[in-house]
Amino acid sequence: MDWYSSRDPEWKKQLIKHINAEREITNERVPVMALSTVDVEGHPAVRMVSPRGFVGDGFLRISATDSGQWTSDVLTFCTHAQSNKVRELVNTNEVQLVFWLPNVRVQVRCSGHAHMLFHPENPNYSTLSLDIRHRMRPRDGSDAECQGRRDERRESIAAGGPVEPDVCGEMDTEFIREQAYLNHSPVIQAWYAWPAPGRVRLSDPSLYPATIPQIDDKAEAEKYEANARRNYVLVFVDINKVDFVNLDESTRTQYVRRGDTSWSITEVNP
Repeated sequence: MDWYSSRDPEWKKQLIKHINAEREITNERVPVMALSTVDVEGHPAVRMVSPRGFVGDGFLRISATDSGQWTSDVLTFCTHAQSNKVRELVNTNEVQLVFWLPNVRVQVRCSGHAHMLFHPENPNYSTLSLDIRHRMRPRDGSDAECQGRRDERRESIAAGGPVEPDVCGEMDTEFIREQAYLNHSPVIQAWYAWPAPGRVRLSDPSLYPATIPQIDDKAEAEKYEANARRNYVLVFVDINKVDFVNLDESTRTQYVRRGDTSWSITEVNP
């Protein structure tokens, strides 16, 4: 989350601007955020999670052929496939994310819907329920050109013509998920090979490797690596409302999605 495009919505620009200012003070990589869900009994459940960034930014390129020309306002985080979060998000995918940046005195609440992408070998796997292409925009401002080419592609398909690739934003969600996994440290990757979080800890220490590369037995290491990848879930949050409070400036701004890439902006009382 180091940079953003002039094509991004104002709330994203402001969020990343203040995150970078916070990082200059704390030297932290990325501030954590609170994730609020509803548990299976209807009670609120809140925990801290680390954002992986916005789709299209940094290492979250949308395909192997993407050279960094795309940006979006779809925020991501990750979780273990057997975690309580997964069960809660299956039950209801309405979430709220909260950033609190104490040194710059900014609070940002992002409300939206979470869409989970499991590993293809995970029993819960299905294609991503969110079509991210509608949230992508080219950094160079070539929206009109891409829209024209997509219209031509749809007309060709409707007429029974050849199905040409969508070169304006070819999307490979499994590539995105894989890049998110690979950009974790070996310690974090190993956590996904551990037994299900929130359950009673087992007595066998071999079930909790510090890092997968430290496992001497090659076959065992490959088994743990495969299990970690199967358990890794990337969650895409389609944000539809943002409440941005700047205490130093005594301002509060609300952003509401009005279209795929457009937002209304309202100044309200703090």
